[in-house]
Amino acid sequence: MTGRQEVLHVSGHGSCRPAVTVAVSLYDYAAYIGDCLDSVRAQTLGATEIIVVDDASNDDGGARAARWMRRHGHRFVRAMLLRQMTNAGLASARNVALERASAPLFFVLDADNMLYPRCLERLAAALAADRKSVFAYPVIEAFGDSPGLMGTSTWSRDRLASGNYIDAMTLIRTRRLRTLGGYAQMSVPGWEDYDLWCRFATRGWTGVRVPEILARYRTHQASMLNTTTRREARAATLIDEMRSRHPWLTISTGRH
Repeated sequence: MTGRQEVLHVSGHGSCRPAVTVAVSLYDYAAYIGDCLDSVRAQTLGATEIIVVDDASNDDGGARAARWMRRHGHRFVRAMLLRQMTNAGLASARNVALERASAPLFFVLDADNMLYPRCLERLAAALAADRKSVFAYPVIEAFGDSPGLMGTSTWSRDRLASGNYIDAMTLIRTRRLRTLGGYAQMSVPGWEDYDLWCRFATRGWTGVRVPEILARYRTHQASMLNTTTRREARAATLIDEMRSRHPWLTISTGRH
């Protein structure tokens, strides 16, 4: 389900079909949106489109994104900024972008994270080489309050059963994601990506890991996982919901 949106900006050179749609979900991250968008502009993959969905932010992140697109929109096949009329949550924001996407590959990027320049190029190459895989994911450098590496393990349904280890920053075949109806609206936001990988696994769909550090994940106290998902009562609710949706999971408190 997606809510009502207004289109705040559309530009781009429109000279070819994009190879990748980058979907940026934005909510109260005005301080970070510029760095995020700059990292997309710096991609070595040329034929890209970018869709930013402002989920009714309370700050001026949407205005900053609009100014950025007026300056740099010509770099993309298409650059679009949408604003939700009411805050509808992460799944809705991503699904709004999915509805508008025109590329065969779809990359999810939250507004506080960033990409290294070869990210989209390397992930797209991995999917071109592995036609059976539905998505490709990189090794991710976590920085900020809790530095480290993420996405270091290969795809495994058995490993997924005990907890999520793949971030949302992945390149997904658009048609397959639409087949599933996009991201599910969870009772408590934060595990939409985990639920998606579980739905992939249930259908026997697989992902391919690209063993290169290609993206940066910002860890800070204002992040969704810190402010919403990791509160004990809500985490327990999420675990119960995930087990209900995917009975093969063995996840327990503290293992996500």
